[in-house]
Amino acid sequence: MGKSQWQHYLPQSFLRGFATSAGEVWRYDRVSAEMKPLPPKVIGAERDLYTLVTGEEVSHEIENKWFNPLDGPFLPILRKIQSKERLGASDVLNVANFVAYFRVRTPASIREAEMTMKQLESLLPDDRDSVKYHSEPKPPNPESTPESFILKQERADDVDASRGEPRIRNEVLRMLVSNGIELSRGLVQLEWSFLFAARGRAFVLGDNPFVIAPPADHDVELTGVGPFTPGAAVFVPLSRETCVRLTSPGQSRSLEKRVGADEVRAINACQVLNSERYIFGHNENLLRRVIDEFAKTSGLNPAKAVMREAVNDRDDLKSLVHFFTRSKIGAEWALRLPMN
Repeated sequence: MGKSQWQHYLPQSFLRGFATSAGEVWRYDRVSAEMKPLPPKVIGAERDLYTLVTGEEVSHEIENKWFNPLDGPFLPILRKIQSKERLGASDVLNVANFVAYFRVRTPASIREAEMTMKQLESLLPDDRDSVKYHSEPKPPNPESTPESFILKQERADDVDASRGEPRIRNEVLRMLVSNGIELSRGLVQLEWSFLFAARGRAFVLGDNPFVIAPPADHDVELTGVGPFTPGAAVFVPLSRETCVRLTSPGQSRSLEKRVGADEVRAINACQVLNSERYIFGHNENLLRRVIDEFAKTSGLNPAKAVMREAVNDRDDLKSLVHFFTRSKIGAEWALRLPMN
């Protein structure tokens, strides 16, 4: 078995933007209810989070070839953003990659994908090679009558706190690396705004920092919400002073905005609500206030993975399957967040 690695899902250079003057970051643990200052080296990380395991062989390819190079350009770009310099084309691509991978690289995101894979496998027959998949609707045939489908089952599972077995984990990790590339390409097409906390205010950070706020008319019980959902907004704090917001083209009125106490508080609230276990900040009192208000119950805060299967009313071998992770951010937050 190869050497084990301590692998950061929140890069150390990134975490330093939420550090005290002594270089430590206050961390709140939902499970133990402990709050203490810690160096970035020992937080925002798990052992062998991205390690591929095949029998006795291990590979650190994802960490070494993907995430280490991805994290390097961040600090120079952050300095440009904070000094309000114009970003070059390569800067835009690098920051899009950096932000996009927060959607797929966190422990919560990895285990959400593992749960969805387990749900899918529960539907499959023993003869899996006989299954034909269509990710998009087939073209209509004008000579045939329209097909109709009837809901057969719906299940909502708490995402497991433990990692999946190696076969599933390896497949999910490879898939998420690919998804991150595609997501980054899509994010570049959105409207980017940089929000700066008002004097005396600061952003906190959750362990699942890619927050998608649904539009006010979205029913989070009915379907999922993504960064490309019309009217939705993505918020990712880049430091305690700066947060990036991504919206549909034409939705935002300003590419730079100073946000006041209420808007900073709403962004911080959504970081807490979206977190699974840990919340980070540069100030103990600030962290205690947002925890007391928005994380009132202790314990893990798992996401719910939803699967719905609808079968064809004339051929029960045909099914439509809908997967999504239920948003932890209610649509009512659209009225409190700086969505535009």
